[in-house]
Amino acid sequence: MEKQFTEHFLIGRLDTDIKLHYCGLEHCMPSHQNGPVMRDHYLLHFIVKGSGVFTMEGCDYKLKAGDSFCMYPNQPATYCASEMDPWTYYWVGIDGQLAAKLFHSAGVTVQSPTHSHHEPERAEKLLAELLHHSAVNDLAAETYCYGLMLQIFSTFLSRQTELQQPLRSIGRNSNEQYVTQAVKFIEEHYHKRISISVIARHVDLDRSYFTKLFHAQMGVSPHEFLIRYRMEKACLMLSQTSLPVQLIASSVGFEDAAYFGKAFIRRLGLSPTAFRKRGTASSE
Repeated sequence: MEKQFTEHFLIGRLDTDIKLHYCGLEHCMPSHQNGPVMRDHYLLHFIVKGSGVFTMEGCDYKLKAGDSFCMYPNQPATYCASEMDPWTYYWVGIDGQLAAKLFHSAGVTVQSPTHSHHEPERAEKLLAELLHHSAVNDLAAETYCYGLMLQIFSTFLSRQTELQQPLRSIGRNSNEQYVTQAVKFIEEHYHKRISISVIARHVDLDRSYFTKLFHAQMGVSPHEFLIRYRMEKACLMLSQTSLPVQLIASSVGFEDAAYFGKAFIRRLGLSPTAFRKRGTASSE
């Protein structure tokens, strides 16, 4: 079989937290070897067919179609196609903080640099599309390629979601991380129609367990925390803007202005309009 090799380079027009340098496809010859070699970025490979061995940090990983392996920055590695069933693989050279975070979230590390895909057909299709669009040298194509790269990462993360530990085995540090994620979600989405069930689903916890966990960490229920946060934002808007109360209500997540008024009075002891007038009077 003749060696077949395709590689495209991206210009790097986009300033993002993930950098896409190049991508390619190779149908390897029997026993074809790369390395020992080292890169200053992540070099991800996805095996389409065949088999081979990837070696990094003294460990040999025997891999087959549907598996991935990743060379880590500044880590020497070698990979060699099988003599009897040489592999065909796509590769992507990437870098950036987001790439590091996504690899970590997927469980791909220096100590565990391989991954067995739960959705190999989808990953292969996305990589083929990435290679196709990367051949076009313009901003539109490059932007599209970045979107494809994130979708490729999603094929790693879907498996990780299924393999999460049972709730009862979660440690204290993990509990704190769940609450931190929930608080961040509330701070970013308080103005939308979010419920406690939505927040719990975002951090991938059962609603009842999440509520108990949040209360234990924060001293209040997630519902009370959400309402308080919305009220803080409403107070700022009442003090610093002349926007109508109804618009402020909808801007902090209350569709019903009357309900917002009642909730505001219950927590602050006066109506939104009175609060605004008091603030205006004190500043004069």
